This record gives sequence, structure tokens and C-alpha cells, in this order.
Amino acid sequence: MKKFLTVLYTWCLLLLLGCGVLLLVTAPKEATVSESENRMLEAFPSADAESLLSGAFSSGFERYLSDRFFYRDRCIALSGTLKNGLSLLSDADELKLAAMDVRVDDVPDDGIALAEESVAPAKTPVPEPVGTPEPEPAPASEAPVSAPSSDPAAALIRVPASLPSPMPRTPLLVHSAPENKSSDDQAYINLIDHSGARKQIAKYSKVLIRDGAQIFNRIAALLPEGGHMYVALAQRGEHVVQYTLGLDQYAAYESELEDYLEPLLDERISVFRSMDILEPHIRAGEYVYYYTDHHWTPLGAYYIHKAMIEAQGRKAVPYTDNILKRQNGFYRGSNADKIEHLLPKGTKDYVEEVEPALAYDFYRVENINQLTPLPLNRPDVKGYQALLWLNMRPWKMIRSYENNGRKMLLISDSMGMAFAPFMAYYYDEVHVVRPHSTYYSAKEAGGTIKQYIDYWGIDDIYIVQSNFFTGDLYRVELARSIGDEP
Repeated sequence: MKKFLTVLYTWCLLLLLGCGVLLLVTAPKEATVSESENRMLEAFPSADAESLLSGAFSSGFERYLSDRFFYRDRCIALSGTLKNGLSLLSDADELKLAAMDVRVDDVPDDGIALAEESVAPAKTPVPEPVGTPEPEPAPASEAPVSAPSSDPAAALIRVPASLPSPMPRTPLLVHSAPENKSSDDQAYINLIDHSGARKQIAKYSKVLIRDGAQIFNRIAALLPEGGHMYVALAQRGEHVVQYTLGLDQYAAYESELEDYLEPLLDERISVFRSMDILEPHIRAGEYVYYYTDHHWTPLGAYYIHKAMIEAQGRKAVPYTDNILKRQNGFYRGSNADKIEHLLPKGTKDYVEEVEPALAYDFYRVENINQLTPLPLNRPDVKGYQALLWLNMRPWKMIRSYENNGRKMLLISDSMGMAFAPFMAYYYDEVHVVRPHSTYYSAKEAGGTIKQYIDYWGIDDIYIVQSNFFTGDLYRVELARSIGDEP
């Protein structure tokens, strides 16, 4: 028996060793995006003498292994399924807790009622505005935005019947062939130095871009006559910070994504190049992206919204006209471990919460039309996670009372949480959905995106995405949730 156990233990150790070697050989060595967790997975740590002696390599290697085990996303999903299956809470209680993002273990016996009391409906709070990092001043010639007419029909005159003439479109390409890994079938994100040389910092498969274009066209087809769709592809913070830290070395930031995507889209879709919009503000030293996180700041989101609104012939409300509230303390974001040692000494992030300076209500929306009132930003957490209750599902709505007669739907990932509040000035209702399995399910949603658009009478659609072409998850789940196919 003793000999048998020795042989068994030896084979188990050899099996574990073999799995470890296989993991090290096959796992990506660079930082990659986790679609299910909305964060960057750890890169293989640098093995130089300094990191080995300081212990940075061992701690980094431990984080790398925890991020790279086999079938990681499937294990996390299975864990969530088992946890939900063993939960003693009712479906209704689970949904209420999900809206407030309260841990089940933290809720007392009567915790549901207590939690509901903690988010009692509140009319728009009006905290004192605080300063913001170098906001864009309104031009001297710009008059204040006047209050719209109470007559919805009159308000609609403010929206042009058509946008400027779109560029010619080419027929949508067939993309059923396997992805070609050659450079000809990739669209790149480049940093361009002063000599004109390009440094590639990210690449996206044109096969996936063509697939995404078809999905965008399907969504645009759901719009009523006169409706329009606006798309902004947000760059990830780690790419933008790389450019920001090298402004003396680099003359420009170039994204080929939009070059390839735009000709594939329906004429009712307008594409806005986020870095073309933000690059002048980055060079001016404005705080448009966090240094240690992959998100843009509310000021960065403001400039994207401003470009979209002004393209429609309307004036954007100045940033400083909003209610601005800076969170206490500094913010250490999702990329902190990888970037902090590269930042100038003393560089710190902070989060500024934004609320529209107008009468509004904010709701979680379940089953298409079941409304639960909440404060606009989550009051019990800090960081970017507080903005528009980042992880709340499935639908959200900001209802303003400007009587401008239009409604919009924002389809986004986490970048849209900083973007949505600015849109309340131009739409009576700003609806938000994150069509990702962590934040959206048919059970809670009560219907498809098509059914939601039809029920609420959505006029325009905005898509603000950062991870749409990095993998299949966002596109596949968005495609499933549209509901336009028989």
C-alpha cells in the first residue's frame, strides 16, 4: 500500500508540474483584456536583477499565474452559477441586490428592506460645484443654452433633418472565411514619431471589424424614420497613457479602426474618431484619461459627447455648467500595478462625479418597464465604479424634464457610464444598456433591444465601446440581444 501511495503521489506531482509547464508555455505573456471582468489580466513580469532582488518578480509572477490558469473564464462563470444555485434568496431579492451591487454575505435577515431604504428615491441633489482639471472654457461668443420650448413639436426643429453628406459606402464584405493573420488583415493602433515612423501598439482583426459592422447595421435598421446612430470607439487607457508619457517623442496617435469600419456602415450611422477629438486636449495637458486606469475621465467623455452634439448642429452645454463633485482621496485604477512606476513622481488619479444641472430622475429598469428610482451615482463606493452604478444591470434610464421630445438608447461598455449624464440636456430620456452577460440577461431585461426600442419609442442610438473588436464576447452577446431576426 505504501509503495502504491508513493507512485500515486509521484504521478500527481508530475501531472501538476506538467500542467504548470504547459501553462507557462501557452499562456499569453502580454497584458490582455478580460471581457468577463472588464479589466486587464496580468502580464508576465520582468525578470531583471532589480525585480528579482526586490521581490517584485515573485509577487508579479503570483498574480500572473492567478490570472492565467486554464479555462479561467469558464471556471469563474461556473462558480457564479453554483453560487446562484445554492443561494437561499428569491429571484426578486437577487435582482434587488444586483441593482445595488450588495454582497449577499453582508445582508442581514431583513437586509433587503434595509438596502431598499438606503437607496430611497431622491430628486436631483444639488451639491456645491467643485473645481475640475482645466475644463474647456466656453468661447466668448457662445451664448448660454436657452431653455427649449415646452412644445415637443417645436423642440424637434432643433434636430437637423439630416447630417452632413456621408462618405460613399462600399458593400458589406462577407466574413465567413477564417481569419487571416497577415498584416493585410489587421487594423492597427499606431504611435507616429516626428520622423513619420509608426510604432504599432495594438491590432484588431478586420474579420472581427466586418462582423461588428454587420451588427451595427442591424441595430441602425431598428430606428424609426428620421432616427440616427452615432458610434465612438474609445481607446483603452493603457494605450493613451503610453502616448501621453511620450508626447516629446510622438507627433500623433493613429487609429486605423475607423478607417476600415466606416465605409462598411449604413448611411444613418456616423462614426466619431475618439482620439482625433481628444488628442488636442491631451497635448494641452487636460485630464481626459486616468493614468492608472483603462477608462477616460468624465472630462474626456464630455469632449466625445460635445463633438457628437455639435455635429448635429446643436450647442453643447459647457462642462462647468454641470454639478461636479470630486470624490475624497485618490483613485488607483485597474492598470496601477503596471503603470505607476513609469509615471512622473507625484502623479495621482482622482474621480469627479458629474450630474446634469437640471431636473431629472434616474432609474434602474427591469422587464422593460419596471422602474426603480436611485441616485444617479452610487453613493457607497469610490472610484470609477461609482459612476452611474457601473455594474448595475440590465437597463438604466435618466429622465429629464426639458420637453425636447426625443429619446435615446446608449449601447456601451463601461466607457458609457461617464458619457451618459451629459446627454440628459438633449433628450427627455437617456436609456443605457451593457449587453454583456455580466450586466445583461434576458430574464432581467424582459425583452430584446428591439422590443425595448419599440416600447420606449427610441429616436436615436449611441454606441460607445472600447472592447468591441478585441474578442467575441461583446459582439456575440450584442448580436443575440438585438432581437431583429425571426
